[in-house]
Amino acid sequence: MGLFYIPLDFSTGILFNLLALAALILLPKQIPWQKLQQPTVFSAWCASVIVLVLVWRMRVPVHPDLHLHLMGVALLALMFDRTLAMWGASVAVFAYTAEYDGSWLNLGANILLLAIIPCSLSAFILRKSREYLPHHMFIYLFGNGFFGAFAVNASAGMLALLMHGWLLPGKVIPADAFAYMLLLTWGEAFLTGFLVTIFAVYRPQWLFTFDDRVYLKEK
Repeated sequence: MGLFYIPLDFSTGILFNLLALAALILLPKQIPWQKLQQPTVFSAWCASVIVLVLVWRMRVPVHPDLHLHLMGVALLALMFDRTLAMWGASVAVFAYTAEYDGSWLNLGANILLLAIIPCSLSAFILRKSREYLPHHMFIYLFGNGFFGAFAVNASAGMLALLMHGWLLPGKVIPADAFAYMLLLTWGEAFLTGFLVTIFAVYRPQWLFTFDDRVYLKEK
């Protein structure tokens, strides 16, 4: 649900580009290099970026400037935490724009919609769940892997639809587009929860947000 093909006016596009650049510059610089050096982790990050591009391309058109598709960003944020997930999603936005002839003027808007906002929201939900909920593995799997993923993707999808309506007031968004977006997001939440569970068991090194000292202590 990015803004890859909407003809933004020049001033709006520049504003979004500056906002996205400022957000990326101000990102926390604590990249977990030690985790990236573990076997298969960096390869998993690169593969996730490629998969994001392919997932966004599998889309259902609502009208020529609006398409519904899986987001994938909530899973990326749970796998690699906020900073690396933001950079990964931003690289995916750049690659999608280059590969499928998207508008370069819209690059900043798409980085905000598909990288910065959802990854920041995912980090916020994770932090609050650790602060207010019991430190239990099922809290992580269901609270973050399912409900958190639904909240992240639904918020990003809703914001994208609202921005389509704001930037293109002449194009009426069908009322059922919001319902279909939520249904798609609900299904993706099940998929995200399933994958997070699999990774927690078989590939815990791919889940930077899963700390067995927190969720499995004395279990």
